[in-house]
Amino acid sequence: MNASFDRHFPAEVWEEYALGMQSEEDCRSLEEHLLICSACQNLLADADEYIRVAKAAGSRAAGARRRLSKPMAAATTLA
Repeated sequence: MNASFDRHFPAEVWEEYALGMQSEEDCRSLEEHLLICSACQNLLADADEYIRVAKAAGSRAAGARRRLSKPMAAATTLA
């Protein structure tokens, strides 16, 4: 991926970047582009926020499963 200063990268590219799925070379190109492109800065901020919310929702769901499994485990030991 070459740095491009006259076009924007799609949201999927910024999602992959935020998740650490881009190569080092691609990261350099993307970071160069970010220096001058406010539209892509906004896309990256959106991707970061989406990932943060998704991780938080996953953590809450995992916590709820753990809380639910404790009474079930206790009930099976009493039976």
